[in-house]
Amino acid sequence: MFLTNEWILSVNHPSLLVVARRINQLLEKVGQVKGRISQTETGLIELRLDRQANANTIEKNERIVVTAKCTKAVLRTATHAILRELLGQLAVGVTTVDYAQGRRIFMLDMARKYYSKATIIKFIDALSFAQFNFLQLHFSENEGFRIECQTAPEIVSDEFLTKAEIKEIIQYAQVAGIEIIPDFDSPGHLKQILKNRPEWQLVKKNEAGELEKNPTALDISNPEAVAFIVSIYEEFAQLFTSSRYFHIGADEFVDFDEMEAYPEIQAHAKAVYGQQAEGIDAFVGYVNHIIEKINQFGFIPQVWNDGFFRLNRAEVVKLSQDVEISYWTKWNKNMAPVETFIEKGYTVTNFNDNYFYYVLGENAGYTYPQYDKVLTHWKPDMWPQEQVIAVEPVQLPGVAVAVWNDIPDAQTQEEVLNNVSQIFFAVMQKQSNAVFATKEQIETFLTTLFEDK
Repeated sequence: MFLTNEWILSVNHPSLLVVARRINQLLEKVGQVKGRISQTETGLIELRLDRQANANTIEKNERIVVTAKCTKAVLRTATHAILRELLGQLAVGVTTVDYAQGRRIFMLDMARKYYSKATIIKFIDALSFAQFNFLQLHFSENEGFRIECQTAPEIVSDEFLTKAEIKEIIQYAQVAGIEIIPDFDSPGHLKQILKNRPEWQLVKKNEAGELEKNPTALDISNPEAVAFIVSIYEEFAQLFTSSRYFHIGADEFVDFDEMEAYPEIQAHAKAVYGQQAEGIDAFVGYVNHIIEKINQFGFIPQVWNDGFFRLNRAEVVKLSQDVEISYWTKWNKNMAPVETFIEKGYTVTNFNDNYFYYVLGENAGYTYPQYDKVLTHWKPDMWPQEQVIAVEPVQLPGVAVAVWNDIPDAQTQEEVLNNVSQIFFAVMQKQSNAVFATKEQIETFLTTLFEDK
């Protein structure tokens, strides 16, 4: 069907005009002729908003009619129709577009490695075609802080994005139907921030009984240090005002099996929570404090799973219920299984590190995710370390692909963009229970999409 020099892209509702413009933009990015948008004429492609529709559908006969019950669904379904038509995989008749879970997330570690605005925009285009609807920007790490910061300009890396550039990214993502999740990790992963503030680094007693600083961990017993971190959260809450979620990290603070080696937080826990309390309670208390602040700023906070409800800890302080869980691993036998968080009523997202962690340099024993492996072996009920949990799309709303730049120079921005984007399409097909494209087809499609035009 694609596409003559004179064709009409029709809409049945004024709210779809912005959707039609985005569809035209995507068509041009994949080398197609954009349509003339009309609210009155019959189009070769027609976008229909039907708030009573029972499903999101694509009907292909002499023309293509896309029907969905909200504007975002119209955009996603129309984008899906274009992809399948371009690949020669859109069947005549009615195709229903549905997914096992509602959230499909891409997390980009833009802290260890600099990514330009242009590269992130290209990621957003790939996410659009792959039906992902969240982009999580992890902008602070031990090795870098990558967004302009007024609270503490000295923490910002040499290569960084300005707030103006971030606002452009947010605006572009909004048009693409993709929501940004800001991601600032504490109280661990803070070496970049703490390197000029050694007085705020947590003290550990080593095996020789000597006290030494942990350069990545915040002294959470120090009110001034905690207030400083809260001020950074507050600054970036004001930047990401259109986001619903804010990821606050809380992973790998210290070795959670060695909490007793940190005398400051052991003493702090007992002073604040009673003699039964241990260092783990000081940690959970800190996280609860950040959760409360993030809630007050108007966001739903999210945390990683590895530090909570550990099987070898009897916590006095319990993790707040006002948070969502990003479940990434159970590599340590003492980490709580997925069922623990489900039973306690948390919303849990599947960050399956076995399938979806793209770790540069294949560091820490990881291997790069593979398109064919995802299509052949992964299913939406598969969680880290072979945990199998039946899909429940309310409490278990989605799945995520994550890039971690452990060895930043192992690949270029362009290599990461091309390789990881393939995985998005594998996830989309498995989530929709409709496998229709080979790796070679997706590679060719992405080459066209990413060409500078």
